[in-house]
Amino acid sequence: MPAKSAGNVQKTRRSSRLIDRQVAATRALSAAQKSSTSSPQAKRRKVSDRPVFSNDDPAPDTSSAMPLGVTTASGSDRRRLQRITSTELDRREKRLLHKEQDFNKRLEELELRMVTLSKMEDETSMMMSQLAEREIESALKQLEEHFTCPLCYEILAAPYSLNPSHCGHTFCGLCILKWFFSRLHRACGGWHESVDCPICRSLLVITPESTPRLPFTFPFVPNRVTASVVESMVEKLVKPPLCSQAKIKREGSESTWASQSRKDRGQECVRKRELSGGTDPEGDGSETSDISAWREGGHMRAEWLKKNREGKSEMDHILSNWSTMVSRDFIEMKQKLGV
Repeated sequence: MPAKSAGNVQKTRRSSRLIDRQVAATRALSAAQKSSTSSPQAKRRKVSDRPVFSNDDPAPDTSSAMPLGVTTASGSDRRRLQRITSTELDRREKRLLHKEQDFNKRLEELELRMVTLSKMEDETSMMMSQLAEREIESALKQLEEHFTCPLCYEILAAPYSLNPSHCGHTFCGLCILKWFFSRLHRACGGWHESVDCPICRSLLVITPESTPRLPFTFPFVPNRVTASVVESMVEKLVKPPLCSQAKIKREGSESTWASQSRKDRGQECVRKRELSGGTDPEGDGSETSDISAWREGGHMRAEWLKKNREGKSEMDHILSNWSTMVSRDFIEMKQKLGV
């Protein structure tokens, strides 16, 4: 019996709870219906309760009643400034310092690269200068070995070859003329003995005494191939090698580089060589002095140009008058040549 009575008590409590919940739900539903039926009247009362302003009345000041979300520009600026805290400023300052350090590092790298490139340019220019110097020395050596006159032992000037086909040796025009007229007899103005080649002793064509003479009796032939080769190699000796200098300056925290043009560097190199007397610290002084003598204004070049000009002039004069020259003309030419 006691167990049955306890179960009945629990069932009674549950049923009472369900009844209470149903009553509460019914009351809430009725309250909601009442509020929905009374809302149009409340709206009409709210509209009628609003104050009415006439046209003569001043408009009310609504600035104080402005919603909280709407602010002026000055207010937004103030709030923006208030949002930039000291921590944010420190963070921005650190960022700028980091960028500045990165910029300075890149600037130093660029300066180092500029110095390296300048050194490479100097080395390249020096190598080109040495190469040009070697080419000039080689040209001078070839001239001295293969284009030297057997009579004066100098570089051929206005080269002429002897007329016999089995001879063909080449000499300076002025030298071979002196050799030829040295065999002329001063008293009679004629060649009483045969004239031969100074090297192979081949006999030249005998100069006839009667006039007019035929052109093939002229004992000399211009060697134009040798003349063009010698002139080109002599002109190569005139050109000085290029040299370069790179000048680097640093003023304060900035670096400025001033480089000379190729023409200015070449002129400065020539001036330095002239002041130093044409000496090369890395090479033989005698070879460099010989090369400098063949430069523009050098004494060997001046002598060669003078000899080349005189040889051509004398040969052209004799060739143009060869058919009509007499003994008196030959004697005058012998005296003019000083033989």
